[in-house]
Amino acid sequence: MTNRLREAVAAFTFEKNSMKAKQLKKLQHRQAGFTLLELLVVITLIATLATAALVAYEGIGENAEASAESNNVTTLDGAIRNFRAVTGSYPDQWDSLVLDTSAASPASANIATETQNIIVGLDLSGVTPSTEIRAALDDVGIEELQYANGTLSATVPPNLAHNEGANGTQAPQYEVKDSDASAANDVRYISILPMGTSCNIAGGAAGSWDDSLNAKNYPDAQAKAFQSIINDELGEAGNGNGCNLIAAFGFGHDAAHSTTESSVAIAQAPTFTSANINPARNYARYIGLFLIGSDDGTAANTANTITAAEIRAKAKLIGVISPEGRVIDQALSVAKQAN
Repeated sequence: MTNRLREAVAAFTFEKNSMKAKQLKKLQHRQAGFTLLELLVVITLIATLATAALVAYEGIGENAEASAESNNVTTLDGAIRNFRAVTGSYPDQWDSLVLDTSAASPASANIATETQNIIVGLDLSGVTPSTEIRAALDDVGIEELQYANGTLSATVPPNLAHNEGANGTQAPQYEVKDSDASAANDVRYISILPMGTSCNIAGGAAGSWDDSLNAKNYPDAQAKAFQSIINDELGEAGNGNGCNLIAAFGFGHDAAHSTTESSVAIAQAPTFTSANINPARNYARYIGLFLIGSDDGTAANTANTITAAEIRAKAKLIGVISPEGRVIDQALSVAKQAN
């Protein structure tokens, strides 16, 4: 090959390599960063994905809380009914949600407002069917109630304020039905559900159902909806306007402990937590509802006044609710069935 040909080949090769180098440099330059448009597209995509993630996450905490609440209600309700079916009695030593000193101030300081909205105190000493009410509870194994005193100890959590084991002076235990000579140990006040301004109880006087229940009359929408559910389910057939005497007791440590020796023992008393109820400062046990007596609202039965004759022989569990009155047992409709 002549020198001129070699030079031509070399020049061609150099030019070719030079062009490749320029193309590579352009490509590298292009890949070195994003254009403003590309950045805007990427930012928009990230913002869209973040918004979708927040929407998907929103409500997860509330859903988990609601799920736990529903599961606890279902499990506890079933456990209590199972205990009753096997032993013939309900667990004993439930927590009264009123003070042991007054029905006019029915809740101790650790009872959250949401719970106070669905309970009231009934003074048994001021009503005619006092003996029958006590017997209806005692005959199904509810022989003692735990009370929290008005002044709580700083060392006793609210959920243990009714527990005798936590502090002997913190939670006095009262007998539902007098079994000894000491009247000082008899239950005087029980926590019940108000049924509206038209309901009364025979012999009612100041501090009894006539006054404390009528004044309560459910102050908020949640509580009114709760009242409506109970009245709809338990109202007498063909009338629907009857009055129902329903006790509301907390299922706390002592109630669970009372089942320890049974083959169907209830292992624990679940705690409820929500944005409104903090177990560190509020009573947060689930609440059992017991139907004690009913009036069908007719004049023939002393309209809307529960008399001694209308008190059940045995109180009946109609459901378990949270301290906020939610997730009421859907089996309320069977509450009037015979034991």
